[in-house]
Amino acid sequence: MSSDSESLRDQYQRDGYIVVEDMFTASELGELRDRIAAIAEGRVAGFPAKDIEFEPGSDGSRGPLSIRKINRCAENDSIFMTHAGNPRVLDIVETLIGPDIKLFASQCFMKPPGGVEKPYHQDSAYFTIEPLSLVTCWIALDDVTIENGCMWVIPGSHRGELFDHSQEWDVGGRKDMQVPDKHLELSREKPIKLRSGSCSFHHSVLLHRSGPNQTNTSRRGLAIHYMSSRSRWTHPSLPQPEYPLLRGREYADCV
Repeated sequence: MSSDSESLRDQYQRDGYIVVEDMFTASELGELRDRIAAIAEGRVAGFPAKDIEFEPGSDGSRGPLSIRKINRCAENDSIFMTHAGNPRVLDIVETLIGPDIKLFASQCFMKPPGGVEKPYHQDSAYFTIEPLSLVTCWIALDDVTIENGCMWVIPGSHRGELFDHSQEWDVGGRKDMQVPDKHLELSREKPIKLRSGSCSFHHSVLLHRSGPNQTNTSRRGLAIHYMSSRSRWTHPSLPQPEYPLLRGREYADCV
């Protein structure tokens, strides 16, 4: 392992996240932006409507300014799957969680002008996978600032417990849940501001949130969640999904 890789791994183990600048080229970003627009506008045949999530208060019409999130991007589309397997990204993921890597999930956060915040949560509260050591690569498709709703994190919180997400959060009439305020050391939180094409990588137990978009342009980010192929599916009733192997090998009795 190179000294740079060791430094990234040490920082990740300490803080629960790292930032890697300029990971994606202008051409790669352009392809992703174009594909997102095509999906948002309904121009990609067969992309499931159930995986499109609209902003609170939207009339449900298709378009980049009314959509909050596009779920299962890579699982539903070969262009996104190709980017999920980007060797430069997988090299860093391997440094963080080991050489045997599967795709757990993918999402595109559109965050249009006026897009709502997402309060403090931990990804592993939604991921029925053990051990709780998944890593998310968050790719900035636009410049990410405090004003347009960057992610905020509490460094080192991944080394604590996975909290019950028991505090209710009302998002446009839909009930969601968040980590109760009493568990949050807000004096320690830090923003993650990114240039387009840069990435952050964060641990699935890291406490994080995003702010509202208070600008007149979108703040798009593609989140790709990776896990070790040694991981185990732990949901008590739902059947285990298929998780594509992106690097390394399969293991018997694992996902």
